[in-house]
Amino acid sequence: MRAVSQPTWLFADENGHEARPDRSVEMRGIRESITRWTEDHLGGRPPHTVVIAELYLLCISLLWFLPGFLAPELFGGGNTYPFIIFEYGGVYLLAAVLFGCSAALLFALVRRKAGSGLRVLALAVALVLLYLVPALLAGSMQMILPFYVPGWAYFGLSPAVDVLMSAVISLSGIGLLSLATILPILLIDRYAPMKRPYATAAVLGTLLFPCLTVAIFRIDPVPSLVPWLSLSLSTLSVLCLGVAGAAVLSIPLVVRRLLKGSGNPPQQARIFGLLLLCLLLVWFVPGYLDPGCFLTGYDHSSPNPWLKRCWFVPQGPGDLEYPWSTVPTIEGNYLIDEPCLGGSPLSLSSLSGKVYRTVYTREHTEERYIAEQWWYENERTFRSDKKAALESLTGFGEISETTLDLGDHLRAAGFERSDAEREYPAWLFVGKTTRGYILTYERPFDDGRSNDFFIVYYGTYSTVGPDPDRSLKALIAQRLSPSAIRAPGEGLDEEVRPNRMPEAKPFLYISEMIRYAGILLLTPFLFGCSAALLFAGTLTELETRKRRIVGAIPLLAAVLLFLSLISAYLTGSTWMPIPPFYLPTSEPLGVSTLLDALLNLMIFLSALTLIGLGVIAPYLLLKRHLPLKRPCRAVLVSGTLVFGILIYPLMMMHAVWQGLRPAPWISPFVWMALGFCLAAAWAVVIYAVQAVTGRGGKSP
Repeated sequence: MRAVSQPTWLFADENGHEARPDRSVEMRGIRESITRWTEDHLGGRPPHTVVIAELYLLCISLLWFLPGFLAPELFGGGNTYPFIIFEYGGVYLLAAVLFGCSAALLFALVRRKAGSGLRVLALAVALVLLYLVPALLAGSMQMILPFYVPGWAYFGLSPAVDVLMSAVISLSGIGLLSLATILPILLIDRYAPMKRPYATAAVLGTLLFPCLTVAIFRIDPVPSLVPWLSLSLSTLSVLCLGVAGAAVLSIPLVVRRLLKGSGNPPQQARIFGLLLLCLLLVWFVPGYLDPGCFLTGYDHSSPNPWLKRCWFVPQGPGDLEYPWSTVPTIEGNYLIDEPCLGGSPLSLSSLSGKVYRTVYTREHTEERYIAEQWWYENERTFRSDKKAALESLTGFGEISETTLDLGDHLRAAGFERSDAEREYPAWLFVGKTTRGYILTYERPFDDGRSNDFFIVYYGTYSTVGPDPDRSLKALIAQRLSPSAIRAPGEGLDEEVRPNRMPEAKPFLYISEMIRYAGILLLTPFLFGCSAALLFAGTLTELETRKRRIVGAIPLLAAVLLFLSLISAYLTGSTWMPIPPFYLPTSEPLGVSTLLDALLNLMIFLSALTLIGLGVIAPYLLLKRHLPLKRPCRAVLVSGTLVFGILIYPLMMMHAVWQGLRPAPWISPFVWMALGFCLAAAWAVVIYAVQAVTGRGGKSP
């Protein structure tokens, strides 16, 4: 008889029972089968260049078409509340993944066809021309990436021409961003070949999408006398951001390649050069990408949306003498009853701006007043609502143009003399039981470049005093913006050109939240890379010089502590804010901007290196007694966890609360020593966990 063969997936255990093989063996067999089938199907040849180009065009076309088609209301001034992430998160994720795929496909094309850098340069020039020419013809002054939204007229032309121009601008713009993303990968792959370069390009493109989206929607036109030069400069700024972001995200890959090596220890110059670069990025990137995360107080040049929603509604200073609910003026104190959630006495509920109301009671009297603000981010809607307000008020009372003399009130509020001597345009509304002033502001923030518009009403509320104008002027003077105030009737008959860029508020909201989360994750990971590099360099140096680890660690710690304290004492600091991130335009040390940045950098590099030494100390001291199989990788994980869980939030909380302040001369020393000890203690715990969970073993 013919013997029946045993199924390949069965085998007998030691008791003679049939059992399945290991799952990894089974999965390996599946992968090998798929690989053989792919090779047989393609004949061992990679995909043709035309196929890759077609897939690339398909990806960027879908990226232009799908977001606006799937959620057109996303770009029509939609909701910006947090639940929007869950409602539109799929559309956003799809767009990010499509951009990552386009970056990977363009990388495949460029890598295959670009034997030298000339072809890459030619491609970049062609994409720039394809982008700039139609965008300039459309009257753009900044980089735009308009998604296709049914029913929208971006350029005010015929629908067919409008869609065609939008497609040309968008597709070439996506190509430019993809090229900026892959340029660092092309350079790195040339000198340090990656194992999976296409997957790397796709992942980096997906990760960079939020940052690039924020840059495109938020960037202001670069001032220039020549319009096409302004457009070129704003486009170049976004592209440079893409190149820099891809380079920063590629650093961990370079670190991994360097530490893995080819069996020989890496050169010390490369290790310490990368270490310095990682430390510089940990210092520079968070404060540069999102300085608002690390600044306390209000940024009056460009406040956040939460502050804008009530910017021209007077509030108290919030100090020990006057809380936020008491507004001091030369007419007396005005007490905030509560934010008024009811309707306006002017019956202007039809206005579409974001409204905020507050009712005030003059102290020791029964007089009550109200301040109402409507905030707009679209000039056309702002103009339309001014017309609606004028028509509505005409039916309820008399409205007339007037000017306000706020001289003594402005001087009491701390304004300059030139501002106090001016007169400011307003509308005066007089009803049967109501009297008030309407003021309008245009672009009051960021030196007039912001897209913010305000309609503000100050008037009597239910009870009218003997001289209400004095009280109203006192309230107006508290939050006046002299450079941004405009006559309410200005521009009512002028036609506003169609907005060439959709607002995409939820899209931008999601981008900013993802970017913020990315910064919080990227910073600890960069510190983990610096700790791994410090470990590799220190270990190589100690083994080469034949020095004892027990004596070298305290000596190095003392040197780093000494360098940190010198810089701290030169600035007169009595505490050590770690990490003191680089904050553009800020002068936390009270000296010139350049000197401030240099002193800040000196403190930061030596202090952060000291914390890194605390992280690697257990791995240097315990490696003989409890060796790990991959010590460099273990140090990277340990440094990331220590910085992200302990040092990062702890130091930030201290920077905000300023809790630890011993004697002035010893405070920096105590704070630095505490950071070193905490980092070392947590590193010991993480080391023990890594060894116990099976990562231990003899070093190769």
